[in-house]
Amino acid sequence: MKLAIASDQPATTALLGEIAHLCAAHGAQWHPQLQVEVIEGAMRLLAPPETTGALISLPTELLLPIEAAQWSGSADALQLLQPPPAATAVQRELLQLHVELYNATGKLPWWRSQHPGRLVAASAHVAAALAPLKPGHGHKLERSAAEGFLATRSFGWKPSPDQGDRGPVLMPLIDLLNHHHKGAPFAISDGAMRIKAAQAGGCECFAHYGHRRDVLDLALHYGHCDHSTPFAHSAPLEITVEGVGTIRVEHQGQRAPMHPFDPPRVTLEPNGLRLSHLCCHQEHPERVQTMLVLALQGSLKRGGHGEIDARQFAQKGLNAIGEANLHLLNQLAAAAQSSPHPGAATLASAAHRQAFIIQTVLGA
Repeated sequence: MKLAIASDQPATTALLGEIAHLCAAHGAQWHPQLQVEVIEGAMRLLAPPETTGALISLPTELLLPIEAAQWSGSADALQLLQPPPAATAVQRELLQLHVELYNATGKLPWWRSQHPGRLVAASAHVAAALAPLKPGHGHKLERSAAEGFLATRSFGWKPSPDQGDRGPVLMPLIDLLNHHHKGAPFAISDGAMRIKAAQAGGCECFAHYGHRRDVLDLALHYGHCDHSTPFAHSAPLEITVEGVGTIRVEHQGQRAPMHPFDPPRVTLEPNGLRLSHLCCHQEHPERVQTMLVLALQGSLKRGGHGEIDARQFAQKGLNAIGEANLHLLNQLAAAAQSSPHPGAATLASAAHRQAFIIQTVLGA
């Protein structure tokens, strides 16, 4: 198969051609009208509007393991010192081509200098503003520049169910798909990773990088503000609301954010209400609104309030959760905007988008 490539860099065109040729020689297939576009280092996949059906099928033997790879300490360019010992010959060749592609498109210098996550790592002021919103973010182990960047491009996969934990792999060709909330999920079956065509009103084809990360999570991990994501996780909170009592929102999940449609565990306490987590979904505000109002009414009625008072105070509690989140998000946006770091605008935009969703749902 031949892949159409439109690039402003001859070196990038040549590398993408080699990757496509090697993948096709080992069983990969893609939509006949698929095209790669590269402009000033930004890569994306295009197809005619309203394209449907299979977009790319990639044999799992072409997924590129990177967990045991050894990299140089350079923050200016990727340099593979040693491929993973278990990598096959074709995986080693494809991995080296991907290293050259990322270098030709300036990915590592961009990650080092412009990624909003690097702003958090470099600024104690911004990190302190982020901590109440995403308490687990600062607890991650420090990685080399190569490992930090590659974490934004990899997919967790294990070849067999009994292998243990998933290992990170790069996905040739599929790697070029940008994220959109309406993008297609990755699917592995019958020895191949497959993804269908999914567009958002134009020619660009999108993947969905995961259903749990909200706008702020996406900005911190992938480095962009995604305006298509319609949900936002509440910060862990403990607030006291006059007439209502104490409202606690505990966390967003032990190992990863909760799925946006996972209902929280609600516990009525003598002095108020405790929620295991809380997610505001802009497209389904009634889910959170109804659940919270009913829970708060139950707590208030148990405390002796009548029906009308309970309803009024419940709405007050709803607004208070929203106001507490907005306060923290506005603090983060202000901290980011006070920095000259190139990633500051992205982080501030993500905080503002997150605040807009929460305000829409909770009426703060």
